[in-house]
Amino acid sequence: MAGDIDQRIAQFRNMAEADPNNELGHFSLGKAYLEAGRFPEAVASLARALELNPSLSKVYHLLGDAAMKSGDKKKAIDVMTRGVEVADEQGDRMPRESMAKLLTELGAAVPAPRVAPSGANEKTAKSARSGFKCSRCGRPDDPLDRPPFKGAVGLKIGANVCKACWRDWIAMGTKVINELGLQLSSPEAQSAYDMHMIEFLQLEDR
Repeated sequence: MAGDIDQRIAQFRNMAEADPNNELGHFSLGKAYLEAGRFPEAVASLARALELNPSLSKVYHLLGDAAMKSGDKKKAIDVMTRGVEVADEQGDRMPRESMAKLLTELGAAVPAPRVAPSGANEKTAKSARSGFKCSRCGRPDDPLDRPPFKGAVGLKIGANVCKACWRDWIAMGTKVINELGLQLSSPEAQSAYDMHMIEFLQLEDR
């Protein structure tokens, strides 16, 4: 098991180093460090992922957890306080509840839910009424016209991901294949690809 996590850390480190602006590389590396108990390194990698994309509510949860386990209570509280607000904005109920619980355990205040702003344009208001909000960017407009492929995952993407974020994944998916040397004819490689796609699109809790 230790060898497996070391191998994953090496792969994700290579991905992050090959493209310092690859948010998925830093996110995956931070998760692997956290799993390995290397908490300060997890903090650094996850913080970089948030620098690249501050809307990743799941990353606030992981970063707060890593900061807490590395002994930095103040950072954990600051990160998760902001994370609750972001999760609230994104409609990410499960990460919000997890961070709210940790904040309570740390004796910190939990931000109150925000009221949706008024004055949304007609397209956004229509999409919001239909219940759509992109799982990755939080925008309530421009959903995909149809699922991008068949199956349960395709249906989940079609229901939760906007066109812009799907285009972002197409580009990122190519990097994942190249950096990790995935041969998608292999079931193991396809499973790894799908895992990264779900993480990138923030569909783990959907």
